[in-house]
Amino acid sequence: MATVQRKTPYEILDVPKDISYSKLRIIYRKKIHEHLQKKISVSDFRLICRAYETLSDSTKRKLYDTRQEWVFELRIDKYIAQQLASEPALIDDLTERLRNATLAELNAQDPSTGHTTLYCAARAGNIEAVLFLIEQGAEPDLSQREKRTALHAAAYYGHADVVRCLLENGANYRVKDQNNNTAEDQAYNDDVTKVFIELKQSAYIRAAANELDWFLKNGLTVHQDAEYFSHRETLLHCASKKDFYELVRWLVERYEANMDLVDLNGNTPLHLAAYSGHIKIVDYLLNRGCDPTVKNRWGTTAEDEGNKYGNSITDLFKCMRERDMFEMARTGPMWWFDYYFNNDSKDLCDSNGVSLLYYACRYGQYTVVKWLLEHGANVNIEVKHKPNHTPLNVAKFRGHALVVELLLEHGADVNMEHDFGASVFEDEISKEVNRDAAVKTKNILLKYHHHLIDHKLIDIYVYESDGADDEPILKTKLGLSSTYQDLSRELSTVSGNFKNSYFSIAGRALFFETKDTSIISVVGRSRYTNSKFIDTPICLTRHKTQSNQSTSHALIHQEPTLNLRNIRKKLISDGKIKFFTSKVPLMKKRDIQIDNLVFSFSENSSNSDIELKITTIFTPDPEIVDIPGCICLFQTEINSNSTNSSCFQLPLVSMIDKPKARLYTLAQPTPFWFSSSVRRARLPLIGGIHAFVLHFDIIPKQLTLPADVFIAATLEKPLISRDKPIPCKCLILRKHNSTMFPQVAYHGTTINVIQSILNDGLVLPGTVTTNGKRINPPKSHIAREKTAFGVSDFASAIFLSPSVYYSADPTYAKTFSYGDRILVPVLECSVKSQCYSTNRCTVPTYRNHKGDDMETIEWRVKDPQNIEINAILFITKINSIDAAKMERIIKAFILLKMREGRTVLK
Repeated sequence: MATVQRKTPYEILDVPKDISYSKLRIIYRKKIHEHLQKKISVSDFRLICRAYETLSDSTKRKLYDTRQEWVFELRIDKYIAQQLASEPALIDDLTERLRNATLAELNAQDPSTGHTTLYCAARAGNIEAVLFLIEQGAEPDLSQREKRTALHAAAYYGHADVVRCLLENGANYRVKDQNNNTAEDQAYNDDVTKVFIELKQSAYIRAAANELDWFLKNGLTVHQDAEYFSHRETLLHCASKKDFYELVRWLVERYEANMDLVDLNGNTPLHLAAYSGHIKIVDYLLNRGCDPTVKNRWGTTAEDEGNKYGNSITDLFKCMRERDMFEMARTGPMWWFDYYFNNDSKDLCDSNGVSLLYYACRYGQYTVVKWLLEHGANVNIEVKHKPNHTPLNVAKFRGHALVVELLLEHGADVNMEHDFGASVFEDEISKEVNRDAAVKTKNILLKYHHHLIDHKLIDIYVYESDGADDEPILKTKLGLSSTYQDLSRELSTVSGNFKNSYFSIAGRALFFETKDTSIISVVGRSRYTNSKFIDTPICLTRHKTQSNQSTSHALIHQEPTLNLRNIRKKLISDGKIKFFTSKVPLMKKRDIQIDNLVFSFSENSSNSDIELKITTIFTPDPEIVDIPGCICLFQTEINSNSTNSSCFQLPLVSMIDKPKARLYTLAQPTPFWFSSSVRRARLPLIGGIHAFVLHFDIIPKQLTLPADVFIAATLEKPLISRDKPIPCKCLILRKHNSTMFPQVAYHGTTINVIQSILNDGLVLPGTVTTNGKRINPPKSHIAREKTAFGVSDFASAIFLSPSVYYSADPTYAKTFSYGDRILVPVLECSVKSQCYSTNRCTVPTYRNHKGDDMETIEWRVKDPQNIEINAILFITKINSIDAAKMERIIKAFILLKMREGRTVLK
């Protein structure tokens, strides 16, 4: 080693003393390639780097020539970041040094050479360093000395893989250096040239270079919302972050690009435009309807991202926020209400006494109506100066059939008579409404009226097994004792009379043992969850033939036990009884209160005299009722010759100071209890047994579950802390059955689908879940019906991983905010042995953790029965949203100053 150190820099590089700087670069390029080909050792290449640093800088070269002074040996801790990036063997040291670096540190230029760390990594062919630096936020288009970019360096030094990486991450290939050369002009070899030729066919690479003329000439050869490369950015993302205003307009106005798609980091185009301070694009996207409520992986909205620019951007959001709410109810979009509203505003009326819900129904704004109803708007709110003029009346008059259906699903009162004495069934439809819409609206109301008279209580939605969307082919109601024949009869009215139809729920077949077996009983025993509670509507899938998938995925539980005689005896012996008599016409609303249980009857809710008997037991004996979380058991009876059909509008029922208690009704003669997901406070029948059951906040406002879903020592605090396999909060669902399911693996998910997964288990793509959503792979992953890794339709499976870190990657798991933290939900599953195939990593941006085997990190499971979900892990990604926001603000400020041509060192 001492002998090597005595060599001069000229001898190390094997060059003459009068070599020109341009020829010296050529020699250095050759040495770099020899090192990458392992023809030059790490130690020898380190000397080469020191020698090149000395001879390529005029000051250092002059010093050596006159005094023979140069740095031939340097301790690693004395390296600057550019030197670390220049030696591929030091990648671990580089990542350790810059993992928490500021944007200024990442993009800092060497005071001697003017080179950034990314430039040096690109010059050295250090692909790992290039990927790392870009992911950390290094700017690929930042000009170095002589106006060269990292792309120029990669092209000149002949690193095709680095050129590809930079282009796929948005580098602008049209940037020219001070000699008017693009990076492509300086391509060293055919491999580099081929990459430019290939990638210039990509719309994303053209967008990153602002080639609107190319788009105008060639159009779009792919879908405008395609997601490109590892960061999953669309063309609109690219144009928005790079301030290409005309290209943004062209994509939105010509091709209706989706403005609300998110990239790998959860950013919409609006986020990227706001972060970079592109005021004109922010204003344009906001006014075109881009959703400003979306939060990225750091928990920030686009408005948060623009805070560092003062009022120039935040005023745009303020203007949007202060728009007239009644105008927004007329025109939408729905997200505006998320952005503006609090729950106190949902029933607000204008100066004429007209509510937001009425406006939305009047103008057929389905999504706005749905938002208002789901956030507690009064479905029967009246126009103040026109008694009994309700949203349902105006929706029918205007022929908005889907809005009418939605209002009825949420319990709209059909008995209110307006000032002409007509009910909604008798109201006319405007002559301005086209015939098809009018007929559809009338048929919806007629069907609803028949269901009232026939006392059909259970909403049933039926989907096609081979459908591509979430729209059911049938929405109907059936009675508690309805059977397979009843369901088939209803289905034949809309899709033809097939000799045999087969049904499944979330991929599990329904097996009707006899012709008298009820749908409720079969559904209750065929679900993944072993619960007595059934939420309606019940979403079923119809198969025209017996499905192997639905048969193999059937899971039949034993029917729960129910001692109805004991319950009735307990009601008689311990119940508190109250009678209520209603004489027609009931001219005003009336409440009956029994302790903290309240029954609310609306006016005109009955067309004949009734006498109602209500028997209640509070905090019933758990051993008698055997209903987890039950805090009130009560029975309703009609004590007269009246029939249930005479009571067209059944009462709302609530418990004072118990907002998390949910109303369930016993689906006699089965032991199951049902509740409507949209009419939770409406009594479904008089003459039955009912219960209020506590649900518990796991994550307030985001995940609320009944007690029979999870195991907890104290129901009030069901989350426990765990250190393995990663520090997290954990909800235990069941004990690990290590005999039947010995393997442990993980599945990343989103907070808003966890309840559905707990009801259905993990299901195969294409399956319609119990909440009516059809499951498909993430848009960022391999699509259904595509061949990958030699497997046809690769995505038609459930994907798990033995690595909790891999499952928590943004490709699979989506972050959510909880207090000041950002969390990600991951399911901990147990898996049967030898039921899965393994695949290598399919997430290009994933960086392996200790213990990861990147060749077998994905498990592909074809049969859901081979998986049990044992727990939900809530893993902290960001400990403080406020701190993360401040860090983002500082980074963006530094980026702004750099673009203005000023260097910021701290």
